[in-house]
Amino acid sequence: MIGLLTIHDTINFGSQLQTYALYKAVESLGCEIQLIDYQCQAIAERETTLPIKEAKNPKDVVKSILLHGSLEKRSQNFHKFMSENMKITKRYTKENIADANQLFDCFLVGSDIVWGFNITGNDYTYLLDFVKDAKKCAFSSSVGTRWDPSEDEKVKEHLTRFDRISVRETNASEWISELLNKKIDVTCDPTMLWGADFWKNVALSEMPEPKKRKPYVLVYMSDPENICVKKAIQYGKKHHLPVYYINYRAPVFGTTDKRPTSLSEWLDLFINAEIVFSASYHGLLFSLYFHKRVFYFNWVNKSRMESLSKIFHIEDREGNDSNIEKDNPIDYAFIDRQIAMIQDDSWKILKGMIL
Repeated sequence: MIGLLTIHDTINFGSQLQTYALYKAVESLGCEIQLIDYQCQAIAERETTLPIKEAKNPKDVVKSILLHGSLEKRSQNFHKFMSENMKITKRYTKENIADANQLFDCFLVGSDIVWGFNITGNDYTYLLDFVKDAKKCAFSSSVGTRWDPSEDEKVKEHLTRFDRISVRETNASEWISELLNKKIDVTCDPTMLWGADFWKNVALSEMPEPKKRKPYVLVYMSDPENICVKKAIQYGKKHHLPVYYINYRAPVFGTTDKRPTSLSEWLDLFINAEIVFSASYHGLLFSLYFHKRVFYFNWVNKSRMESLSKIFHIEDREGNDSNIEKDNPIDYAFIDRQIAMIQDDSWKILKGMIL
């Protein structure tokens, strides 16, 4: 049996989508698989739904009153979706994760930024430090921001024990290839293993009657200076389009908040958008799957979008003033061909790992 270890216990849409995609990919190959319900302390502390009991000051109380309801509903819907669509182990923590050795003869780690120590709080569980004799594989694991050189020897020690490794970005491949002195494959984000129709069916699974809307600008996530949102508002004014902002924080003047609480609602917003402004890696990916005009804003864990933009020749869709003014068309015929080739290579590598 295969145990899948990834960053799943979050309220992040991208994390949920990549978890589901990789699980279904392995399952489709006829393998028995379970999602390992591992709780990383650093991620658990960050992925809060802002309950009132965690409030430390009056500002936190206001946030809890305004946002906890929708965030908690999203968390509940995510867990419901996982329990209905995936087999899941009992809850593990760093203290008892070694017990999982009794269940699996193969551990598969990936995708998401599982090797980004700034995300996991230097949690070596995602480097399978607890695994004893089982097969160890990594599919499309992401680093995001390279770990500190002081960690090199320890990272190398654990990665050397893997039977097969592929990573999601070319930068990560270069870093790990240099560390291990061998070629590391680059594979796609698991969501790219499936076509747009697959994701449209996921949207329809919980939303049988898709909502029909007038054209709109969609914003998904923003940078610390809110440049992404500001550019979207400017674009909306110029083109007389309303701006929908997937936003669970304070309202932003000039936008209409959208607070999807399920994967289907989130997907539906992308499917029906006229144009997308995204500071999210998965926001960019799903815009491309659905052939949307899109501008991306790269501000954190930059290797992900840098790698993607080079592969698809969309550097001119980065959201600076010049690119937005030009608004060059996206060559989706080329992108679809690239995706098809990447899908084919990635499926072959995944099969080689686990079959």
